[in-house]
Amino acid sequence: MIKVGIVGSEGFMVGELIALLINHEDVVLEKVYAPEHVGEMVSHIHPGLFNFREIVFTDNADFSELEVLFVCLNSARAKAFYSSHMLPESLKVIDFSYELRPLDEQRVAKTAELCSGREFVYGLPEMNRRAICNASSVSVPGSFANSVIVGLIPLAKHLLMNRELHVSSVIGHTENAARPQSSAIHYDSMSDRITLYHPFEHRQTKEMEYALRCCQNSFTQPINFLPIRGNFVRGTYACTYFDIDVSLDEIKKFYREHFDDHSFVYIQDTVPDIRQVVNTNYSIIHLMKYGRKLMVVSVQDNLLKGGAGTAVHIMNLMCGLVETTGLKLKPVTY
Repeated sequence: MIKVGIVGSEGFMVGELIALLINHEDVVLEKVYAPEHVGEMVSHIHPGLFNFREIVFTDNADFSELEVLFVCLNSARAKAFYSSHMLPESLKVIDFSYELRPLDEQRVAKTAELCSGREFVYGLPEMNRRAICNASSVSVPGSFANSVIVGLIPLAKHLLMNRELHVSSVIGHTENAARPQSSAIHYDSMSDRITLYHPFEHRQTKEMEYALRCCQNSFTQPINFLPIRGNFVRGTYACTYFDIDVSLDEIKKFYREHFDDHSFVYIQDTVPDIRQVVNTNYSIIHLMKYGRKLMVVSVQDNLLKGGAGTAVHIMNLMCGLVETTGLKLKPVTY
């Protein structure tokens, strides 16, 4: 059994991660490190884990017996954690914070300096599976970026991303508290509202640019990104369109070839319903053309494929396990 630990207590993704690890057949969850909640049951923070009352938060910072550590802290606290804790070189680290994603050479150098020489691999399995398998430190992609990038990788691999991109992505209101927050989340900010936020300036736009350049060095086109918080609970529904002079049949062929050996991505001929992916680690992609415009629709669960599920997928790859282990989850739709 693989001994794993978690650093952090807050955010819906932590609750999802704990649930996945508890039910993983090759894993034993040794500790959840959160000194601010030492002695409390995990179910006090995550009521959905009420039947796992034996799991309590700890302030024991000895990670020497672990094989994998998930660091689930916001950027400021993650930096403080790495600065104040010497992690064993043999320990595999999977980090959720935005600041440790290797989006440029300057950031890679700063991360290595901060984290005792560790260089983080960008953890999108559909793009970086081989590198993840050989890595000791991996960063989990952002939810918005994950859904958009997965939907565009085959085109970038064929050097077809040569036009300005227009992206609209609607995400469930759980995204507002998916990762650790610095302030309280109120019901009024989550329910019965649709809000546009940080249009054209959302920081995950840089993440999308980075990933697409990794797949296609010549990609220099702007990404016009409109992120929207929806009035549903969970899921990400991303629609990307741009001009391309390639037939739809040829494009579908590229997608089927690329994702043929990837376990969590499905190409669907009908427009997807977000309920098909909620509570799963799957992505569904739908392709359509209107004249020269290609529309790529990509849907996934923002807390699982967009976070905790991808983190467990990363762990499976790093530890040489079958990548679907612990992630064969059923959607809520019938």
